[in-house]
Amino acid sequence: MRDDFGGGETVPLAKPCRGLVLIRATDGGGYFVCNPCTGESLAIPDSGAPLKMTSYSRYLRIRRVDHPPFSRRVSYGLGYCTLRKEYKVVRLLSNPEVEGEDDRAPTGCEVFELGTPGYWRPSAKKPPLCSVKERDPAVFVNGHLHFLCCDGGITTFNISDETFGSLSPPPGFEDIAETSLTDLEGYLCVCYGEPDSDDPYHVWVLRDYNKDQWVNLCCIDRTGWPKSQRRLLKSLWIAPLSVYYSNGGPPKIMFGTGSCKVFAVGLDGGTPEILFTPDDTIIGRCEDNGIPALGPYEESLVPIGRTIEDMVLSSPKTKAWFDILKWLPTRTVLELSLVCREWRGMIMNDCFIQSHVIHANLKSSLRLMLVGDPRLGIYMDMKKWTGEDALRPDDGFVCSQPCHGLNVGSCNFWDFVCNPTIGYHEDIVFEDSDRTFFAGRIGLGFHMEFTKHVLVHITYKKKNMETRDYELQCKTRYVNEHQWHSIDPPSRPIAGTAPTFVDGKIYWMVDPDLGPVSPRCEMVAFDVMTEEFEVLQGPPCSHGSGRVTILQLQDALCVAFSDQARKTIDIWMMKPVGSWSLEYHIMLGKLSANTTPLADDPNDGRILLNTGWSLCYYDPKTAIFESIYTKDSTLTSDREFFPIIACHESLVCPLL
Repeated sequence: MRDDFGGGETVPLAKPCRGLVLIRATDGGGYFVCNPCTGESLAIPDSGAPLKMTSYSRYLRIRRVDHPPFSRRVSYGLGYCTLRKEYKVVRLLSNPEVEGEDDRAPTGCEVFELGTPGYWRPSAKKPPLCSVKERDPAVFVNGHLHFLCCDGGITTFNISDETFGSLSPPPGFEDIAETSLTDLEGYLCVCYGEPDSDDPYHVWVLRDYNKDQWVNLCCIDRTGWPKSQRRLLKSLWIAPLSVYYSNGGPPKIMFGTGSCKVFAVGLDGGTPEILFTPDDTIIGRCEDNGIPALGPYEESLVPIGRTIEDMVLSSPKTKAWFDILKWLPTRTVLELSLVCREWRGMIMNDCFIQSHVIHANLKSSLRLMLVGDPRLGIYMDMKKWTGEDALRPDDGFVCSQPCHGLNVGSCNFWDFVCNPTIGYHEDIVFEDSDRTFFAGRIGLGFHMEFTKHVLVHITYKKKNMETRDYELQCKTRYVNEHQWHSIDPPSRPIAGTAPTFVDGKIYWMVDPDLGPVSPRCEMVAFDVMTEEFEVLQGPPCSHGSGRVTILQLQDALCVAFSDQARKTIDIWMMKPVGSWSLEYHIMLGKLSANTTPLADDPNDGRILLNTGWSLCYYDPKTAIFESIYTKDSTLTSDREFFPIIACHESLVCPLL
């Protein structure tokens, strides 16, 4: 079976359900259904960080846009419907109970059917108000999924007719902190007791499902165990795995621990029998992280079902709609995703999202967004902005050109990654931040083979402008992951200019005031495939009294030199052989000497310029400027209007 599910640890959530197992990859890796015997696995969509539990939902609330209820807690379960012969993944979305608050959002329930070209849908009936936790997955017994609630109650879900019910817990179960549900030989089982203490550990089973008849199967008193066994089996996670029979003796309960040890205890709770420890095997010692580390599986050839991508490509009708919708604007596609579950499943699939971000931007005009509040991720379409409620720009703000549907930027001492088209925004805060603004500290690239965005963070550990001495440190990670890892920094100092991504590499300008002196400008390139830096010679221009920026125009790497004294902009373009060509010479005339290029229009090649007080297009063919926005002269503020982001038509959301 594959072991590259992403995220952190791979956790089996419950006993096999007719041969299939629901597992979770921690650290935002999402949920999967797998068959351990065949090695097949299927990723469950929108499960790493469900949109109803993310900042995107909070963004919609701030903007007062119609949105589904925001939830803070979720619990998943896998069940099998014998009537329709299908597997269902079910999740409860809830909020914690807060004392004094009676208006919390209602509990939601969604169902994802394996093997169908659909998406998450609401359950047939609405769930009761309850609160669940992700660490307590649902248990499938007797045709029902059982969700353990925070108040000690048990909410049931009939997997066939999708109705809800409840079960009373065992006597004395209320207000017990460490509890768990599991399946023991086909019976619903409740366990409670601190796993890493000497407190008694209780195991109850529901013998009669219709009468709520609970039986205390055993109570384990670990204080009577030998010290060596108590020390060996002490763990942050303990759970029953199965009933164990040995040499015709009485049945025992088999337990697993968070350090992958297996032992059996008789129903009298006596001395444990050690069945397995990984220490003396090729596995070696296992770290105990307090999460399920092992579980049983069933011999099975049950298929997990086809992926949504496979089902789309196998249907001529759906494939035709796929090829039509991928050309449409993002807002239109999102509206069409509500037509039916089949279309929503297709549109929210990564295959469509990656295709859409390419095709929808081939001939479309630039999408320009105003940054209303960079900390909250509030963006406004320039075509719809009326100038009302304008916010002053933050000191120290910079944002990259779009990179395969996402932008990255810095504001003051923190960074962010965003997709303004759909309102996705995520702050990036570093523990080693010196709380100062540095425009070149974060770059964004795209790994074509893995179809993942890559973040590269470069900071100065020391910088001495008088001696030109410096020391850099560099970290990188994928946008949809949380773990940074250090790599060797570039061999040249990085300038305070926003980097750009072109053809598999992220480019920075080199700071001419640090390190070795160079007669012409230099650049540093980071290859996202090899994770290595290289130094490149820039065009034959120097920083001097002007401003040097690096950007992508016509899918090529360009360096723009703004000569503030002569009021001109020279734009140099790198050719395939590595040489440089002076592609554009722009005479600004009456425009501000601080004018800088932002991007080019893929339709006609015009270059978008930002003067600080206005936005205009420059046509290289006619050398004519066309103003598209000018700051209202009646405004009393002498500040420039707030920041502009050029972005893609994009459905890309790393949370999916």
